Amino acid sequence: MNRWMALIGAAVLMCLALLSIAAGGLIATTAEPAESPWPMFGQNPQRTGRSPHNGPRTPDLKWNVTTGAPVASSPAVAANGTVYFGSYDHNLYALRPDASEQWRFATGSHIISSPAIGADGTVYVGSDDHSFYAINPDGTQKWSFVTGGEVRSSPAIGADGTLYFGSTDHNLYALNPDGTERWTFTTESIVFSSPAIGADGTIYVGSRDGHVYAIAPDGAERWRFATEGPIESSPAVAADGTVYIGAFDGNLYALDSEGTLKWTFATGDIIFSSPAVAADGTVYVGSYDNKLYAVDAAGNEKWSLATEGHVASSPAVAADGVIYFGSFDNTIYAVDPDGTARWTFSTEFLVQSSPAIGPGRTIYAGSFDDNLYAIAEGPEYHLAVSSTGGGLVVEPGEGEFAYAAGTAVDLAAIPDEGYRFVDWVGDTDTVGDAGEATTTIIVDGDYSVTARFESIPMVNWPLVAGVVGAVVVVALAAYLLARRRSG
Repeated sequence: MNRWMALIGAAVLMCLALLSIAAGGLIATTAEPAESPWPMFGQNPQRTGRSPHNGPRTPDLKWNVTTGAPVASSPAVAANGTVYFGSYDHNLYALRPDASEQWRFATGSHIISSPAIGADGTVYVGSDDHSFYAINPDGTQKWSFVTGGEVRSSPAIGADGTLYFGSTDHNLYALNPDGTERWTFTTESIVFSSPAIGADGTIYVGSRDGHVYAIAPDGAERWRFATEGPIESSPAVAADGTVYIGAFDGNLYALDSEGTLKWTFATGDIIFSSPAVAADGTVYVGSYDNKLYAVDAAGNEKWSLATEGHVASSPAVAADGVIYFGSFDNTIYAVDPDGTARWTFSTEFLVQSSPAIGPGRTIYAGSFDDNLYAIAEGPEYHLAVSSTGGGLVVEPGEGEFAYAAGTAVDLAAIPDEGYRFVDWVGDTDTVGDAGEATTTIIVDGDYSVTARFESIPMVNWPLVAGVVGAVVVVALAAYLLARRRSG
């Protein structure tokens, strides 16, 4: 009996050991998305472009790093603050939060693909050298996978660790975390579009053949939808399953999860930009007609903002609803949810890269001037507001207030009965009109302003009446005397 018990115990222990080894192997090869501020293009596998962090209220250049060629790749930001991005100089860069270079990884051609970060810190990116790379956190190559064309599509990482990306060889690829091929799905043209993953695991992608494809996790086609032009835009999947994507026919398309058209929204030129979806369902997308559009969930235009160049950059939406994007007019824009431009930041050449929003109110974006920019919160200044006797400052009130640099603050002063407003005194160089009770001040330093009032003199009506009467009597006497002399 003891012998049999010993044998059974040994078998149980062996099974547990084998299970442990198998589990360890699974853990070692997982590649699910990282828990980081901006782990991939579009921030998440649904490509909504929505961040849990806020960006800078006013722009202040934190740093810029110059590469050897234009930066079209959109950055990814790791949990430890490391920023990853590619350059036309063939390199993938890893920068520490202070802009010092941690490492660079050389590929055989341009990197336009945007990197994605796995849960274990592995960085995935494509290159125009036809390869897709997995790079260890220390900058060494983990593995590479060769396709039949340029890999400009940015990878998406599924919940099970599957890696999805497109190639100019017309294929969408699904790779296992160890770099082996799971399946390929062939379209009829180039796949620049970066795939998005729905809540049920469906993969959505566009192709230059003009179709939007929905593909099951096993690689089988679920449906396709034909637009009127090539597609390089990447889809965004909303919480209700609606798929948004732009096409070269100038339209933004909204498709339900079964591939049925819900609506189209027409812009004035091709759409290269990928849409972003805000928490309230508003869809933001750029167009080559030089505008950024805000479209509600029913397909109605809420507003548009005109720039001076094509908008190919895909917008990023901060937790407070502010939208960040770049334009071919060399500028990065911050726009409030109502469509009001909050601030602009100028680079030296066009901006195609899509901003990534990191912690500490910092955004990162590349430019064709060869730089990656880190734009942080500008300095904060104090405004002291007071009044003399005889009135009150009602806007913004009286006291000391803190504002981000460059903020325009409304000033409004109201006199008491028997008093009148005179002017604003103090630090009035940036006051719109110091002689007006209602005006504005631009806060770009620590300022103090005071509203001056003065009493309105009381009128002595009996005295006025007496003076007027005397003047009338004198005038009448002079008139009568003149008539007598003339007669």
